[in-house]
Amino acid sequence: MELNHEDIIENVLEGYIFSEKKVTDECKIYTIENSTGCGEMRCYNLFEGVQLSYNNLNMETAYQKINPKSGVLKIDHCLEGCYEFKLENNERALIGKGDLSVIEIGKVPFEDSCIPTKKYVGLSIFIDIEKAQKSIDKYFPYAKIDLLEIKDRLCKNGAALIIHSRHEIDHVISELYRVDSRIRLSYSIIKTIELLLFLNLFESSDTFKLTSFSEPVYKATVESYKTILNNPFERYSISDLSKKYAISESSLKRCFIYITGSSIGNFIRENCLEAAAKLLIHKPLMSIGEISDLSGYLNPSKFSESFKKHFGQTPQEYRKKSV
Repeated sequence: MELNHEDIIENVLEGYIFSEKKVTDECKIYTIENSTGCGEMRCYNLFEGVQLSYNNLNMETAYQKINPKSGVLKIDHCLEGCYEFKLENNERALIGKGDLSVIEIGKVPFEDSCIPTKKYVGLSIFIDIEKAQKSIDKYFPYAKIDLLEIKDRLCKNGAALIIHSRHEIDHVISELYRVDSRIRLSYSIIKTIELLLFLNLFESSDTFKLTSFSEPVYKATVESYKTILNNPFERYSISDLSKKYAISESSLKRCFIYITGSSIGNFIRENCLEAAAKLLIHKPLMSIGEISDLSGYLNPSKFSESFKKHFGQTPQEYRKKSV
C-alpha cells in the first residue's frame, strides 16, 4: 500500500500560521501558540489522501482567518472539552464531549471559533476526497466506500452534521485513542476504513445539525461557568445563576452540558474537590477538617468518601503522597 506523503493539512489550511513544525520518525507535530494559550496537533500519514491528527488544545482560541481549499472531508471527534463556532447568524454551534462531526472543509460558514473551557482534546481525520477514493478503490475494492456519496449525504448544502454517540462509532474511535505505538500506522488505517464503512451505512436520519445556541444564552452560560470555576467553594444553585445572568434554567442547563460535558451540579462538586486537593498540597497547616468545612461538607467522613470516589485516594493518602 502506498502511504500518504502529501501534507493534506498544510495544503487545505494554506495560510494558517503554526508556531512550530517538527518532524519525527512517526509523525509531524504542529504547535499553535498565541496570547490565549497553546496547543498541539500530532499528525500521522495513513494511506494516500488521508491524514490522522491527535489534537490537544489548551487555549481560548486557535482561530485564524484563512480561505481553506475545498475537496477535503474532515471527521472530528471530541474526547474532552468543547469547540465552539460563531455562525454568520450570530448563533454559537458547539461540538461537545463524545460528538463526531463530518464536514466538508470550507463549506461551513462561520465567522470565528473558540474553546470556552480552554481545553479541547480530540482527533481529526483529513480526507482528500479525490486521492483517498483512488487509494480505497485500489486497496479496499470490496468495501464499496464512496466518499462523494458520503459527503453529499452527510454534508448536504455544506452544513456540518453531528453524529451523536453510537456504540459502533464509539468502539472504532476509542481504539484510535489507545492504539499501541508499535502498530499505530497499520491499525489506524484499518480503523479509518472501518469508520468509513459505518459512515457509508448512515442515513441522514442518523445525523443532527450542529447544536446551536443564541449569543445571549451562550454568553450567559460561559459567564456562569467562569463564576463557578473562579469560586470553587461557593454552592451556586441553578436558580441563582439563571437569575444572575438573566437566562432560563432549561437553556442554562442544556448549554452548560455542551460546554463542559457535565451537569452544573456535577461540575460544582468536581470543581470543589479539585480546589480542595490543591489546598491539601499547598496549605499543609490547614487540617483536613477545615478543608472539609470550607468545601461545604458538614461531615468529614462524607468529604473523605466523595474525595476518594473522585481521586481514588482518601484526603490523608493524597496529602501524604504529595508531600
